[in-house]
Amino acid sequence: MEALGTRLAAMLAVFTTRVREKLQKESGMATLETVLLIAILVALALMFKDTIVEFVEGILDGISSQGSSFDPASIVP
Repeated sequence: MEALGTRLAAMLAVFTTRVREKLQKESGMATLETVLLIAILVALALMFKDTIVEFVEGILDGISSQGSSFDPASIVP
């Protein structure tokens, strides 16, 4: 009977060790995936830097030109 208890304790120890290893590996994978995604986004931003800058400048110019013609009195009832 005592052998069964010892064997059960050993199995429980192995199980908890494997669960801990699994959780640590999953955590590491999430970090690795995040780092890889950030690296890909930075690489794409560097590749299309000129296009992105032109796009943002176009948006800001549009906002600036619309701001000069805005009359707040026109929306007050």
